[in-house]
Amino acid sequence: MNVINSISNKRGNFTVEFAIVGLFLSILFVFSVDVIVKLSIKGKLDRLSYSLVSILKERTQLYDDDFIITQLDTSSLAKIASKSMERTMSSFSDERFGVTIEELTFKKIGVIDKVISYDYGDRYQCKIINPLDKSENLSVVTTWNRQASLFRVTLCYKTDNLIGDFLGIDFSNVSSSSVIIGR
Repeated sequence: MNVINSISNKRGNFTVEFAIVGLFLSILFVFSVDVIVKLSIKGKLDRLSYSLVSILKERTQLYDDDFIITQLDTSSLAKIASKSMERTMSSFSDERFGVTIEELTFKKIGVIDKVISYDYGDRYQCKIINPLDKSENLSVVTTWNRQASLFRVTLCYKTDNLIGDFLGIDFSNVSSSSVIIGR
């Protein structure tokens, strides 16, 4: 009888251990999928934000000496960003996408004139931690003895919160910022 009880106890132990290991592997799999999806989106946002801020900088070469960004300029860039993300992500949703475009200009060397900021995205706005005027030390003085403007493009996308729902924490926001010195 002891032999029979020992075998049935081992089967019970195996079932419990298998359930625990299976649960652990399932959580690990969901975590891995969540991280991979977010890293993929982050890479796309990184490349796109850098491209857009470069376009913003070079527009002064393309459109004469128009140093101040306008609503029309930023609206066009936001459309380009949205359409580009739509082409690269099969599950892209415009309602989860946000764009913030900023410009910091100077009255004279070392004196900030203004920070212009435009936000796009109906339901999700990009949360910017460091204001652009706190980054004025990135600007340089040009050969024309003028302090160069700074431009920043921030893109953000609200992803599914797979592991965050399990942990009770929000890990759904993915964002990327690129700053560039103007001409």
